[in-house]
Amino acid sequence: MEDQLSILIQKAQISHLLTNYFGAIDDKKLDKTTVETTFTEDAKILRPNGSVTTGHDNILDGHRKSFARFKATHHVITDYIIDIHDHTATLRANLTAMHLWAGDDKNSPLHNKHFLAGAVLTAQAIKIGTNWRISELVNRNVWRTGDGMAEMANYERPEG
Repeated sequence: MEDQLSILIQKAQISHLLTNYFGAIDDKKLDKTTVETTFTEDAKILRPNGSVTTGHDNILDGHRKSFARFKATHHVITDYIIDIHDHTATLRANLTAMHLWAGDDKNSPLHNKHFLAGAVLTAQAIKIGTNWRISELVNRNVWRTGDGMAEMANYERPEG
């Protein structure tokens, strides 16, 4: 029974990492502390457009620039599947995300444009001491819709 309780607590800790991280993005309060307590120093994030961001500073800087384009975002994470093996874990979850473009009420062609995305998140986590940290996060879109999609499709598209 103690082993089962320990596993449940660790799964809650791991799921909390993503819940807290996306909550900070939605609340426009993502900061260095949140990034450091969510990710390993050399963590990689693979975005839906194929770009890769590595390391605390790059993750924070990239997210600040990327999410500054939006008036609001709303990320909902569900259906966590977490498998723990000693000091490593794999995670799969579903993500639904809404992005409302920031725009001037009078002249911006982006005003009130938004897009929705349904994605599958996969992650690797590592236990460091008594804390879990994400070492890799992959965001793979399954579907997208909305009148702001053309703008999103062309943002930071990887060359190649």
